[in-house]
Amino acid sequence: MTKYELIFILRADQPEAEMTARVERVKAIVSSHGGEVTLENHWGMRRLAYEIEHETRGNYMFMRFRAPGVACQDLDKFLRLDDQILRHLVVRDEEWEERNRAAVAKRRQTQNEDAAGAE
Repeated sequence: MTKYELIFILRADQPEAEMTARVERVKAIVSSHGGEVTLENHWGMRRLAYEIEHETRGNYMFMRFRAPGVACQDLDKFLRLDDQILRHLVVRDEEWEERNRAAVAKRRQTQNEDAAGAE
């Protein structure tokens, strides 16, 4: 299964229960395809960088999940058709944290070898 990240922005005038309902629907779509949501992070109300459909504020939600590609197609369709969601973005998680840790470890090892060689 592939790792994905999802961000979506709900209209600011919607109650908190609407955000919860959409998060539950996203979880249901992911789990129906055999995936799992690994992280939910509600960022809350924020000012938009530019006006979207005459809205200047939005309610942000960030999620990480593992699922097959078919789940992303269904998820994208649900998010596009929901008129209360201003924008959404689903991207593959490139596992940058693991690569970053490996790069930092390699850099430290090289620095230690250079320091030992200079002495």
